[in-house]
Amino acid sequence: MSSRISHIPFFEKAIISDWKLFVAGTLYVLPIAGLLLWQPKLAVLYAMAPFVILLLCHGPSLVYLLVISTFLFLPFETTITILPPDIVGFLLVIAYIIDKLHGRLPGKSNYLAMPFMAYLAVILVSIALEGFTTISIKFFLRQGLLFCTFYAVAHFGERVNKNYLFLTFIGAALLNSTYSLYQFLSAGGTVRAFGLAGKGYADHVMIGFVISIVFYLWSTDLRKRIFWAGSGLIMVGAMAATQTRASVITAGFGLLIVLFFAIKTGKKMSLNIPRRNLIIASVLTCVSIVLLALYTPVFDGIVHRFGRMGLQASGTILLRISLWTAGIKAFLANPFLGIGAGNFAEVFRWVPEVRFDPIFYMVEGLSTHSILVTVLAETGLAGLIAVSLFYKRAISKSYNNFRISESDDDTAATLCLFAIASCIVISSIYAGAWFWGNNSFHMAVFFGIIVSYRHRQSPLVAGGASV
Repeated sequence: MSSRISHIPFFEKAIISDWKLFVAGTLYVLPIAGLLLWQPKLAVLYAMAPFVILLLCHGPSLVYLLVISTFLFLPFETTITILPPDIVGFLLVIAYIIDKLHGRLPGKSNYLAMPFMAYLAVILVSIALEGFTTISIKFFLRQGLLFCTFYAVAHFGERVNKNYLFLTFIGAALLNSTYSLYQFLSAGGTVRAFGLAGKGYADHVMIGFVISIVFYLWSTDLRKRIFWAGSGLIMVGAMAATQTRASVITAGFGLLIVLFFAIKTGKKMSLNIPRRNLIIASVLTCVSIVLLALYTPVFDGIVHRFGRMGLQASGTILLRISLWTAGIKAFLANPFLGIGAGNFAEVFRWVPEVRFDPIFYMVEGLSTHSILVTVLAETGLAGLIAVSLFYKRAISKSYNNFRISESDDDTAATLCLFAIASCIVISSIYAGAWFWGNNSFHMAVFFGIIVSYRHRQSPLVAGGASV
């Protein structure tokens, strides 16, 4: 910097020194004013272009953004419904291609890719045999994007800070939970509240609950324990606000898995108080909060919904029996390849007698409320085998990551991923939407991190960028 401008304030120095950048920035910004008057949407896209370019040059940042985008159910209706995670997932795939062109490829193979690719092949064959329809083509394109997103996450996984990934998820979940609880309480408990995330949030908050429990058990710092305990309790309240019974049941399974393996790891836990006392205290706290909520007048709607799980006409058990029966009949119509991907919504075309079901009006247009039954009905045994192998490998890989963990860092992170994978697989039996909608991108993120996981030596909860 010359002495001639040494007396000029720092900001002005920067402008004068980098005048080329200043001129370029000015020339870029000026068209926005005209675009705002002519095409506001185009102006927004134009203004976002530099940020998109920066993100494309740093794929790991897009993984965090993908997690955040799954909490926004803001469908953009065109020929095909586009959701925020669809856009971020697409950008992540482009970032992967750019990374590949620069020769920065991962050293390890994707252990889960083959069964997913087999599932895509089955989908393509099934819709080819049953005839290409708008529904089936959209379904195949969405599954293709999901696979590419999963593959890209696995590619960038080793460069993603797992601590920050969990914190990003919890931060988004806490914000949306706060809003959903506000919706629920302000309505006097008469509505099912999902915040900005849509009905899929019931599964989001279930994952958030599992993450909170794991890091509550592993944290050694009192402030962190308070944070994770508060996070877990907020997740319990948000689950109550969604009034989604399947997610509550799955969260229960997740809690049991975490507690079982927390006890099993024994000496690997860095706890300042006796392990069993902490576990008993956490369980009693959660149970007390749930019981208190269930017997508070504002939560009468929750009690009513759980009371309708029986076999009355509107009960969830009877509804699922009806849906699963229709799914099995659709499977029997074509046992090997099913009735075509995405076609269960029109199952009556293959199973006309389903129209005589007393609750058909509740069944028509729905999925089977079971990923496994839906896959069986739409893609037959071939599809079910592919998805089952995909799930089996995810569980096997996540458990192996956990089994060989030695540090508190890895033990907490890998147990968290194993518990999440287990919840995804368990819920696929009686519910779940892990292959469509926003939830599918959660599966893509966590399974991608599982397959690319690299064990570390630094402590996760004792220092540094700990959670």
